[in-house]
Amino acid sequence: MLSIYKRILVILIFAFLSLGLTNGLAYGTLINLDAREDAGLYPGQPAYLNFLSNGIEYPGPATDPGWTHYTPDFPGDPRSVDTYAYNASIPGSWVLQSAGNVWSSDKVVGESLTALPAGTYRISPASGAFMYSFSDNPPYNRFWWELQIEVKEGSTESYYMLGSYDSQDSASAAFDAVKNEDIYISIAQGGSLSFWIWDWNSIDNSGSLAFNVAVVPEPSTFLLLTMGLAFLIRRIRS
Repeated sequence: MLSIYKRILVILIFAFLSLGLTNGLAYGTLINLDAREDAGLYPGQPAYLNFLSNGIEYPGPATDPGWTHYTPDFPGDPRSVDTYAYNASIPGSWVLQSAGNVWSSDKVVGESLTALPAGTYRISPASGAFMYSFSDNPPYNRFWWELQIEVKEGSTESYYMLGSYDSQDSASAAFDAVKNEDIYISIAQGGSLSFWIWDWNSIDNSGSLAFNVAVVPEPSTFLLLTMGLAFLIRRIRS
């Protein structure tokens, strides 16, 4: 009797492994977005950094000066963006515009899954939270869990958001507010999923988002698997 149960166990393990091999996302893929490197206006955007003054763009530094804050918080600090702008003679009242992290080896905003099999994909929060500004811009010390999603199917594009537009007092509170949310997206054969954090000035962001992407098996797949297992178990017992 024990050997029969061992055979059944082997069959079950083989069946689930086969289901996983049929589609590499069957048991989920964990993706992590860095709040600075993966933030921008759209996924795939090249990383850049500009000062904008009176409608004119002035490029930021080619090398990292160690920016950590603005001068109003630490007057005269050479690491501040204000000091850099002053030394570069950028005129007038300026604002920063950036995407991604120009000082990173990753020069593209967001992460993508391409050439996907047709199916329904479940996207679920896993951990993390991010801040739009680590020092100076209001609202102060606020956290978000807000994931932007782009779906491409041939020439068609569609967009979704998972999470919340509302900020929280802490990273744990931001994640707790969305941790039980899921979004289901159906994709045609060969489609793609791209993920990013929407922001027009990424360089002062901090934190990260982690989430799972998994295929939801079709009911017919479970039906065929169940029928096959039932047949094999009956043959073993006979």
